[in-house]
Amino acid sequence: MRSSASVAAQRHSRSRSRVLSDRYLLEVAAEYDVRMNLQAQIELITVPQDFTRLCNSVLLAEHGDDFLPIDDDRADRGNDGYLKSEKRMFAAHCFKRVQNKSLDGEILEKMIGDLDKAIRLNGIGDWKVESWTFLCNYPIPESIAVKVVARGAAAGIEVGWRGPAYFAEVLQRVRSVREMFPNLLGNDILSRLDEIYSMVSAMRPPEVEAPIVSRSPRTPEEQEALIAQAPPGWEYLLFAGALYQGKARLESKWRDFRAGYARRSGVALDEAAAIAKLNSIWDDSIGIADRLMLYFDRNVHVEAFGEPGAPGNPDAIVHVAERIVAGYEDLLDWAAEIRSTIYPEKMRRAAGAAALAADRPARDIRDFIDRVVEEIDRLPEILAQPNPKVELSLDLELTVDSAAVKEFNRELRRIR
Repeated sequence: MRSSASVAAQRHSRSRSRVLSDRYLLEVAAEYDVRMNLQAQIELITVPQDFTRLCNSVLLAEHGDDFLPIDDDRADRGNDGYLKSEKRMFAAHCFKRVQNKSLDGEILEKMIGDLDKAIRLNGIGDWKVESWTFLCNYPIPESIAVKVVARGAAAGIEVGWRGPAYFAEVLQRVRSVREMFPNLLGNDILSRLDEIYSMVSAMRPPEVEAPIVSRSPRTPEEQEALIAQAPPGWEYLLFAGALYQGKARLESKWRDFRAGYARRSGVALDEAAAIAKLNSIWDDSIGIADRLMLYFDRNVHVEAFGEPGAPGNPDAIVHVAERIVAGYEDLLDWAAEIRSTIYPEKMRRAAGAAALAADRPARDIRDFIDRVVEEIDRLPEILAQPNPKVELSLDLELTVDSAAVKEFNRELRRIR
């Protein structure tokens, strides 16, 4: 049976929670109204110089010196800015009149035209372009989006765009940028914006503390927590976790490889081209193995894990693990490329045998990753003991599937 005091306390608690909830909803609504007001005003910009200044100010605030603004008053060949770390080129555009739905054709023409300029710049080597982002103050229709993305994919360039909602969010969040564009905000909103934003931030639920990591991390979140906590032996836990995550990411490719499946590439070889391909087929596999073994060099490991008693470099450790996983993926892709090519009938058995030759070294890498994860997962427990003795084996030996090689050579002799 509850006392009247406890009942009153619970009612008070529920009432206070409701008040806090209502206040939180009001503040979120106010923040939303400010952002919508900003977005609507950004959509009305019709002076290209003003929109370019907004783009440069926002990207400099977001990326600092990593972003290179390009002078818009000179011929820029379609390059309105460049993000060095991501090899990302930007193209900015706003219409000189208020937008409407009848402008879809002009939007497509502008996006494709600027994207083609980036493709040409990448092709001649003036700028290395791996990603391309279109900056605009209007929404991009789906019918246009699919065409532009396909055009970029055909050239090996990732395509994206950022519209008025993105610029409104940064303006609201970053006061120094917002103050550069006072005309986008009324005086009352500008004077209240920081207060509203602070109140909303204070009312948000507290962040959940990162879990204590006691094994190799299985997720990016656990990986970040491990680096932040840096327990004894964290370098090796990080290495094993990066290997684990990389192997897990490629399980679908591994299953396709084991099933002998590969999507048809549409590449068909005549007899002369097929024989030349089969004669040189081992050069690629040897190159994959040689590149992989570069990351088992002692100097590479010292740079990543550090000298005894010195801390390691997390970026270098993850890079070494990723290169090992990349070697494994290269083997699977090598076999898939062979299987996806169309060979003359009498040469298909030889090509099939060549693809099977990737099975043994791919398994060697999988076994290496599993062994490293199993051994290093025990590391925290070992280090917690008095006078711990740690012995880790990080050696990888690649073997050749001799049966597949013999079958390939036998088929090649028959063809000749």
